[in-house]
Amino acid sequence: MSILSSASASLRESAAHYRRSSGLNKIMILLLSVVAAMLVGSLLILAVGADPLEAYYYMLIRPMTSITSIDEVAMYFTPLLLVGLGVSFTFHAKLSNLGGEGQILFGALGMTLVGIPPVGEALGVWSLPAGILLGIVLGALWAAVAGFFRVRFNASEIVVTLMLNYIAKQFISYMVFYPLRSGAEPQSAKIACALPKLYHGSRINWGVILALALVVVYGVVIRRTRFGYHLRCLGGSERAAAYSGVKKQRCYFLAMLISGAFCGLAGAVQISGNTMRLMEGVAGDFGFSGIVVAMLGSLNPVGVVIAALFMALLSAGSVTMQVKTGIPTSFTSVLEALIVLFILLGMAVSAAQSKRKKVNKA
Repeated sequence: MSILSSASASLRESAAHYRRSSGLNKIMILLLSVVAAMLVGSLLILAVGADPLEAYYYMLIRPMTSITSIDEVAMYFTPLLLVGLGVSFTFHAKLSNLGGEGQILFGALGMTLVGIPPVGEALGVWSLPAGILLGIVLGALWAAVAGFFRVRFNASEIVVTLMLNYIAKQFISYMVFYPLRSGAEPQSAKIACALPKLYHGSRINWGVILALALVVVYGVVIRRTRFGYHLRCLGGSERAAAYSGVKKQRCYFLAMLISGAFCGLAGAVQISGNTMRLMEGVAGDFGFSGIVVAMLGSLNPVGVVIAALFMALLSAGSVTMQVKTGIPTSFTSVLEALIVLFILLGMAVSAAQSKRKKVNKA
């Protein structure tokens, strides 16, 4: 546990330096990280006898060449953006919410409980806003558990959120196999009311508009409110934040709560706009991928949108890539992990160089 704490502290220190660095330095680290990850990915693709250029074409370009493919990208884009925004709140305060998967699952559960018969039929069209609201609340409460342990016992939120992910997965598995099961398959009944589509014949729903609207909300909260200023102070220096009168524990708890609310919303939108019923695996890889989105977007509102689109392209294109080249869709997860690895490496190198310059000046 002490090793994990030391590694976590070192990572937070590097991240704090990264946030204080210039915009150009951030962009360079991010671009080089993506390029390095794709180069390593190319070696892996060559190792299985496939063409890297062909693989990346099907993964990144082909998804944008038809309306159907764009619809598929949008289905990934919405939850990725919501989770990325939620994770960004905690990253600003030097916290790490790795529990996005569990919070998505509880958000999906909230939408399901209100949307399925007989509750969904009784509420009618009101089952949609009620389900989304309950999903937000359940996601926030699940994240609040980690926030409480962090504030009350100074427990590592990394460990707690990972443990909560496991508990959430087992609980949802139990729910779809037993009390909520409908039919032969382990899944719930279909919900009564779905998110409306943007236009006839499209899979894109109003969830994407809601997510984009929340990008503006996120930007305003972080840059224009006292709470956002306090989060950024904590992300820069806890000591300076304390001198400024920032209530550290309160900010930590609220950051986790808001992060969970965004992830819970992602789960509710996933049910009401995509699967229409609760089942195992409904959270997909959005919990981890959302972390990559926040890091790639450098916690910037516009950057997070671009990063979510990039990650959505990877996810949507991986299916076509598998069909055309034989490379499994799991390659996307490998690529995401490589991007995170190189971003962390870039942050650490940048922080070390900064320290060396300070020592030389002294």
